[in-house]
Amino acid sequence: MKPNQTQQADTQGQRQTPASVVSWVALAIAILVAGYVVRDQFELSMLRPGGDTAGLPEIGQPAPDFAAMNVDGDAIALSDFAGQPVWLNFWGAWCPPCRAEIPDMIQTYAQVRDDDVILMAVSLEEPSHEAFDYAEKAGMDFTVLSDPNREAIRGKYRVRSFPTHVFIDSDGIVREIVTTTMSTQTALNHLKDLN
Repeated sequence: MKPNQTQQADTQGQRQTPASVVSWVALAIAILVAGYVVRDQFELSMLRPGGDTAGLPEIGQPAPDFAAMNVDGDAIALSDFAGQPVWLNFWGAWCPPCRAEIPDMIQTYAQVRDDDVILMAVSLEEPSHEAFDYAEKAGMDFTVLSDPNREAIRGKYRVRSFPTHVFIDSDGIVREIVTTTMSTQTALNHLKDLN
């Protein structure tokens, strides 16, 4: 091969290489964008605005019993609190609206704990240790349980909005369901008629 032919071949190879790199970079960017879109759609479906109560117990009907694990690995059942009003909360440390309302939940519980109201906060969709670690750091001094794969509530509480609050009276009857965050005053208003 003559020197000019070698130089031409090298030049052509150099021209192809940047085009190949650009193609691969474009493909990688397209994959990343698609991943973000899918993730965002999933997060939006998990954090959809309140109002979606399909699959949750009906108001006026008995609250289905279930048991989930506490930080010590003990199974705690809703029925363990029979005869007491229960504020049942489904949350996740991964959920920004859930985290935002926790200080109001703590403040509310401080005002109603002497009225024998039970606050059960059941973490979903996250490893148990993450839920319990967050609960300790946040000062959640009420009953915190974990059901990472929804095994305990499957077929009983189809939680589709985070947070979800179920207010159960002392007879075990579901009185209200709230699928949005609540202030301390709003939570107190929902709790006042449960005894």
